[in-house]
Amino acid sequence: MHQSARRCILAVFAHPDDETSAAAGTLVQYAREGVDIHVVTATRGELGALGTGGLTITRQDLPAVREAELRAVLALYGANPPILLGYGDQQLITADFETLTQDVLQAMASVRPNVVITFGPSGISNHDDHKTIHRAATAAFHRYRLTAVVTPRLYYVALPQEVAAQWGFRLHPSEMTLSVCMDIAAVKSVKVQGLRTCRSQADAQELALLLESNNFGHEWFYQAHPAIAPTVAPARGFWPEGTL
Repeated sequence: MHQSARRCILAVFAHPDDETSAAAGTLVQYAREGVDIHVVTATRGELGALGTGGLTITRQDLPAVREAELRAVLALYGANPPILLGYGDQQLITADFETLTQDVLQAMASVRPNVVITFGPSGISNHDDHKTIHRAATAAFHRYRLTAVVTPRLYYVALPQEVAAQWGFRLHPSEMTLSVCMDIAAVKSVKVQGLRTCRSQADAQELALLLESNNFGHEWFYQAHPAIAPTVAPARGFWPEGTL
């Protein structure tokens, strides 16, 4: 298929379950529309929690468990298997930045996305791995776009200012600038199921409980490239009707 007639999303994140917390509803919705969905995961999250509820995992087994959880949720969403970069958890900030950037660029060149999603400057939670993958994905994107046949777009995960304040997040202004507001109400149950699948991680279970107990039904993104006026009302998706 010619690239101009193909829709492909590449999500670039640091840990297994980042894609689920940040963008599962969006990925599911577009997968159901036939969009080709790929996820880059930089680490296996081996320094995360060691199980929730009745599940207890050893530190040695955690990387394999989290990879299995990641593969399961991506299959649930209708996405391709993950592209695992193999970096150490909580070690992205000390990794060679050029090598990390090249690894992300290689993934972009391989799958040829016309939409790339990643964290914004704060990484939402201010996690060093999140902030580092933001920088590497952004640098890789700006190299990739120079050779892309169709101009790709770069989006950062965002939140409304009031939601960020409610959850205690200190975000970069761009991460509270809403370019796209995805209505995920119809697929929220799949996002919750994905979070429940990540049984090793307490924060995933806490977010699942939060989503089940309220009417939270949207995911938001800031369009980092090409730049658009921040006063424009949020679009309802990455592809306005009739465009690629």
